[in-house]
Amino acid sequence: MRIVSLGTIWNEELSRLLDPRCEFLAASVDDTAERDEALAEAEVVVTSRFTTAMGKASRRLRLIVCPPAGTEGIDRAAIPPGVLLRNGVGHEVAIAEYVIGCCVALRQHLCEGDAALREGRWRYGFQSGNGMLEELWGTNLGLVGFGSIGREVAARALAFGMTCAAVTLHTERPRAGGDGLEFMGGLRAADDVDRLVAWADQLIVCCELSELTHGMIDARRLGLAKPTAVLVNVARGPIVVERDLFAALKEGTIAGAALDVWYRYPQEPGQTCLPAEMPFWELENVIMTPHSSGWTRAAKQRRLEAMAKTINDFAAGRV
Repeated sequence: MRIVSLGTIWNEELSRLLDPRCEFLAASVDDTAERDEALAEAEVVVTSRFTTAMGKASRRLRLIVCPPAGTEGIDRAAIPPGVLLRNGVGHEVAIAEYVIGCCVALRQHLCEGDAALREGRWRYGFQSGNGMLEELWGTNLGLVGFGSIGREVAARALAFGMTCAAVTLHTERPRAGGDGLEFMGGLRAADDVDRLVAWADQLIVCCELSELTHGMIDARRLGLAKPTAVLVNVARGPIVVERDLFAALKEGTIAGAALDVWYRYPQEPGQTCLPAEMPFWELENVIMTPHSSGWTRAAKQRRLEAMAKTINDFAAGRV
């Protein structure tokens, strides 16, 4: 079986985990001639991008493996009939830890306290008089999306004494008895999303970017939130309207945010690039990280093993 990896990283590590009977080939997704030649004989393609042209070039394709969890780069209409699509797993634990860590940091004002103390200012604590902090215990955590990441976040949030609720695309799926959710709503139901935003003290965005979710969290919805609420986005930047989020943070409509996903990205590794048009970096109530929440050594290994298992099971007829 021929496996073609297009424009992905860790090709060497992935190839070592595949069944020796698999023929593995790495090709450039941007070199059209090289890409189409590779696709012509590929039965499995590992790629985060799939276009109409790629679909036309794929004569033997049976499985697409998308390494990221987000599949917005895959044009589903371009996938030939009968071809399976599987997306990445393995980073859920790392991202869930990031989410909880950011919730703690935002509530404990760790970044602001650190910055002030470096200047000799004792901004919080008994030395400050009234500089009080907050706790997560007894607060509400709302999940916009309840897939593998959302479930891992909820498990940890419950351990911190938070009450959890979620909206999801898959309301038809039976709920596990131990999910611990206060309520479950539909991501397509505007009233359910509004209810979650207004209810949450910590609002976690962890759904896939799609036509439905693009711009879902806008000025109107941010206006429904508690002024003490914080937002953590580990999904995709454009799910939350950039200008509306900046205004809400600057004007105190919400109390803070942790952003790991952005509106602008470097075009090549090593390039300097500010991550947004709006100057989030000027706001002290924002934690900014470079789309790194799932970028741990353990998550990399889990993702490689999951992709290899998907391909090996498919090659062996177990999928």
